Amino acid sequence: MKKDAALKMDSLDQISWVKNEFEYGDGNKSDKIYFCGNSLGLQHKSIKDKIDSHLKQWKNSAVESHFSGEYPWIEIQDKIKFILKDFLGCTTSELAIMNALTVNLHLLMVSFYNPSKRKTKIMIENHAFSSDRYVVNSHLKLHHLDESSLILIEPKNNILDEDEIVKKIEKNKDELNLVLLPGIQYYSGQLIDIKKISNVCRKYNIILGVDFAHAIGNVPINLSELQIDFASWCSYKYLNSGPGGISGIYVNAKHFNKVERRLDGWWGNKLSTRFEMKKNIDSDISAEGWVISNPPVILLDIHLASLEIFKKVGLKNIFNKSKSLTKFLYDGLINIKNYSKYFDIITPENPAKRGAQLSLYFHKNSENIFKELNKKFVIDFRKPNVLRVAPVPLYNSYKEVYHFVKELDLLINS
Repeated sequence: MKKDAALKMDSLDQISWVKNEFEYGDGNKSDKIYFCGNSLGLQHKSIKDKIDSHLKQWKNSAVESHFSGEYPWIEIQDKIKFILKDFLGCTTSELAIMNALTVNLHLLMVSFYNPSKRKTKIMIENHAFSSDRYVVNSHLKLHHLDESSLILIEPKNNILDEDEIVKKIEKNKDELNLVLLPGIQYYSGQLIDIKKISNVCRKYNIILGVDFAHAIGNVPINLSELQIDFASWCSYKYLNSGPGGISGIYVNAKHFNKVERRLDGWWGNKLSTRFEMKKNIDSDISAEGWVISNPPVILLDIHLASLEIFKKVGLKNIFNKSKSLTKFLYDGLINIKNYSKYFDIITPENPAKRGAQLSLYFHKNSENIFKELNKKFVIDFRKPNVLRVAPVPLYNSYKEVYHFVKELDLLINS
């Protein structure tokens, strides 16, 4: 990989200007290059102003800020949903902004996991992100079931085979109640063909839920086409909405009048009756019906500020650069001399089967290599031997990718 090639790509990058709008480090030459947006996105400069504005409004107007002033708090969720619908390809009525990802999965499972005598089983990947597995196990226990009611999907060479998943669903269709899968697998970075799985689930009336934690803001999603039943995600990764940032849910509109079980709270009332304090809930006939409490406004402010940057830059521009940037990284890595003696790239080679992240599976010395790389780069190490590297199009450059490849080359070939 040549530095001139990286500099040329940067000169042609039409969204390179937005990099300077993100905060990272204290401006010293020793600041590390950040490739960890798959874990926590960087802070946009507008967020501080948004928080300051919120604090000022709270100070000046207090409780009246809910419905009045320059920026009524009651309107923020709708503003977020109006932007977020373009990330997800669905209607605003199918979205609600609430809680954190794992809490949301629990709430959705209350509604969508309804085991019968015959159909009790849940399908999940055996190496799912731990919290997803905890959710599933928790709901099995709530129904006095155990892990014998799990159907586990095993990867082949760290990759999930969607055709095998379809076969497994068909084989177990008479006892399978629900399937829970990731949009992108957190460890390998594989983009899952959810549409293929959704087709077979609908055929056999099996509920399909998706965890889009590593997909939203990273790859295009069109829920109107996918026709899954429910989903949730987090906002602190590629959406850059801060640590512990507020999450959201998607509920397919076909379920609005069908769901029999849900944990209710006063914020799930229709807005027109929410403040009447009725004894019986007047549920909003939308995904908002799943909202339990009024959301933390300061987290909504941060989320909205970040999403406005995506709107300003354009999702198509962001996704196009992401494909190009990660391909530049991939091509650089496989051109390192003798790279296969030291590591394999377990993320699919096909750009249509991945997002920004590449996962490098080291055969030896992984901890030492990570320790050395971590002096100059912020990357993610998954024990025992995987490095996850995620160049994010909003704030990473081709030159930074070049420096990473060069440094890794020096470490394994010096």
